[in-house]
Formats: sequence, C-alpha cells, structure tokens
Amino acid sequence: MSGLGEATAAELFEMLNFVLSGTASALIFHGICLLLFAYAVYFLRKTKTRASYLFLALSVIVVLFALIQAILDVVNAVILMRVSELLLEGGSLPEALSLYDTYVRIFTARQALLAINNAITDSILLYRCAVIWGSSPYARAVIAIPALLIISTLVVGLWGTFELESDTAAPFVLALITNFILLGLTAGRIFRKGRQATVVLGAEAGARYNRTLEIVCESSLLYFIVVLVYIISSVVTPLSVLTALAWGAMAQVVNIVPLMIMVRVGMARSKDDPAADSRRVFYGGNSGRYGMTAVSDDSTPLKSGQYSEL
Repeated sequence: MSGLGEATAAELFEMLNFVLSGTASALIFHGICLLLFAYAVYFLRKTKTRASYLFLALSVIVVLFALIQAILDVVNAVILMRVSELLLEGGSLPEALSLYDTYVRIFTARQALLAINNAITDSILLYRCAVIWGSSPYARAVIAIPALLIISTLVVGLWGTFELESDTAAPFVLALITNFILLGLTAGRIFRKGRQATVVLGAEAGARYNRTLEIVCESSLLYFIVVLVYIISSVVTPLSVLTALAWGAMAQVVNIVPLMIMVRVGMARSKDDPAADSRRVFYGGNSGRYGMTAVSDDSTPLKSGQYSEL
C-alpha cells in the first residue's frame, strides 16, 4: 500500500484483516511451540547426558526465534490498528504515515528473521542427515546438495526481503524443495538401515529405526502442509484469510519441527522406554560420535562383536 493517504476504507479493512488473522494464527501456533518446549525441557532434563544438554540448548534457541517473531507480529498488528484508526477517523496523516513506516520496517525485520530462522532449523536437520550418511562413500555429494539449497534459500530470502517484491514466493518454494530433499535423504537412509537391522539383529532392533522414521516424517509433514498452503494461496489470493493464517503459522511451524524432534528424543529415555538412547533416536540409529552402529553396509560386512560405520 504505497499510497497510504489515498487508501480506501475497504483496502484498510482488507489489510487489517490480513494482519490480525496472521497474528492470531501466529499466537495459536506459538502456544503449541511453547507447550512442546515445556515437554522438551521436562524430558531432556531427566536424562542429564551431554547429548540431552545439547538438545536442550537447541530447543532454547528455536523457541527464542519463535517468541521474537510472535512479538513482532503482535506489535505490527497494534501499529496497523492505530494507523487505520487515524486514517478512518480523520486523525493526523503525518502520524499515520510515520507509524506505517515503522510497520513496514518491523515487517521487513520479521521476513529477514524468518529467512535466518529457517536456515538455522534446516541446518539442524542437515547435521542429522550428515551423521546418518557419515560413512557412506556418497556422503559428501549427498550433503552438498541440501547444503547448497539451504544457502540459496537464505540468500534468496534476504534478497527478496530487501530488494524484490515482499510477496515473492521464491524463498518458500526453495525452502519446500530443501526440506523435501532432506526428508527423502534422511528417511530413505533410516528405512534402509532399519531393514538391515531387522535382518541382522531381529525385529526389536528394526523397531527402533521405525520409531526414528516416524519422528522424521511426522515432524516434516506439518511444515510441508503450511508452506504449500501459503505458496498456493499467496499466488491465487494474496490478501486472503487463508494466506494470512499460513503466513502467521509459518514462523512458528519452522520451530515446531525441531521441537517435536527434541520432545521425542527426550521421551526416548523416559520410563516408558528405558532402553532407548536419545542419540540413537536423533541420529537414526547411530549412537556414537561419528555415527557408529551395529548395522553395516553391504560393502562393510558385520564382524562378530564389532561395530561398523554406516
């Protein structure tokens, strides 16, 4: 809305409706984010291992990103309500323009923060994928592809925020592709290792890989749905309520994904599953520092009493 002074009441109402809907969505999903964070803290503090403290620190980082973006959404909603009030009730136009300029700056910061946040959470998933593929001869090539996509998504996201049209969908398309590739690489590798574990060590060992596979898929599904809905809706109806709901949810869902993983990692060492290893759950069956597992590739046959790198 470049000509704010000439904006009609209908245009102001449409924009205000968009912002308020997005803020409501952000707050709802932020509540889910905080709930998952509370569960993650509860379960991870019970284990008191080095890995659990690392996961706890990661949980704090992602929930802070979610909190800051939720606060920015609320502040912008309040500012736009004040701008609408000034314009519709014949208030001071210079004050309205000044507040709107503040709104635009905060919105820009929110977009940039989302791009950075997305890169950080994707990097966490990339690290897990790297550990799972660590000893494979194709590891470098496999990891290079999503790594380049993460960097590209960040660059395009920041470029789109400061240089291009603010409503460009390119960063979100790249983010969707990146997460789809990470999901395929991680889930595919875990599925293969699970089949090997079942054959070599029995059904109980394979079940652990299946639990990890469930975590990977369930944590990614919500993100896929929200981003896909936003991409389609923003192209078809840019200022619709559906677009606003997806936009508001996205900054929270991108942090909900790793928090869901952290909760399941913490639950893996709970009294319901005392034999499970939180590192094994996170790394897809690998519990050692460099991804050591009792299951081998075809090229590295399993030796009695030893471990091979998968």
